[in-house]
Amino acid sequence: MKKAILFLAAALAVSVSAFADETSESILRHMAGTFAGYDCYEVKFTVSTEGMANMNGSYTVCGNKYNIKIQRQEQFSDGTARYEIYPNEREIVIDVADNSSHSILSNPTRAFDFAPEEFDSSYKGQTDFRRKAVETVFLVPKNDAHGNGTIMLYIDAESGMPAAMDYNYQGEKITITINRITQLESADPSLFMFDPAKYQNYEVIDFR
Repeated sequence: MKKAILFLAAALAVSVSAFADETSESILRHMAGTFAGYDCYEVKFTVSTEGMANMNGSYTVCGNKYNIKIQRQEQFSDGTARYEIYPNEREIVIDVADNSSHSILSNPTRAFDFAPEEFDSSYKGQTDFRRKAVETVFLVPKNDAHGNGTIMLYIDAESGMPAAMDYNYQGEKITITINRITQLESADPSLFMFDPAKYQNYEVIDFR
């Protein structure tokens, strides 16, 4: 009898786990599909990490192009190259765009696209965030070549849109709180283009 009870408990645990995975994948598919339906969109967010003051930022995405602004720093990509602008140092760093990364701070075009081929996901239940009900999904990259670490994703239970993300890089946690998401009909193309005339007195460091 004891063995039968243990077997039943194990079977139930597997069943609940399978259901949780199906739930998380359904939530992720819905969210990714919503963003895929946007030609362009803008996201306003806040970055929080222990020992540092909160930083407000925003980014605009059109296809595989993006522009991020956090405080006075700016980063943008035309889909091929990535440009990081540092006004205080009067420095520009240019590198090849990493279009496969899921980090919201280095490639926001895929910040909410967690394909099951790339991430193991598990549903962690519902909780409250900013006085709203949110669904929680825990994500572990199958190949952490991009250094994403693990991610806890909070999704608005009513809208199905992201509310916040906790990135955990080997014990160092960065929280991104999503303040507003706005769908755009179009965006100024100059947001994603590098104009050398704007940065004539800047040092350019090119890693391409």
